[in-house]
Amino acid sequence: FEKVSMRTHLDIASVNTAIALTVENNIIKTASLSAGGVAPIPFYLEKSSAYLSGKEISNNLVIETIEIAMKEILPISDIRGSEEYKRLLLSQLIKAHFLKLFPEIITFEVLI
Repeated sequence: FEKVSMRTHLDIASVNTAIALTVENNIIKTASLSAGGVAPIPFYLEKSSAYLSGKEISNNLVIETIEIAMKEILPISDIRGSEEYKRLLLSQLIKAHFLKLFPEIITFEVLI
């Protein structure tokens, strides 16, 4: 689980995301990815999750998954940030998942 919040002690995040993966020999067998703050309610990223399944973990996979996720979400501009800002946050949080889970595979260049 990852989140970006203006205040550390409040549960209201600008954007948050959770991921669950089953991985075998660097191949994602099953994947579930969800996001909050990018739709009217916390949102299961069905297409992004389906895309990850069966794929080998790589920088390109992260980038392609983010492209799919951007098409699935419908963030609004509000007090927690603009639509563009929320899209950027989700992108960075997805990258953070993969950087933390697979530091030996995902390189820093994925952040660029």
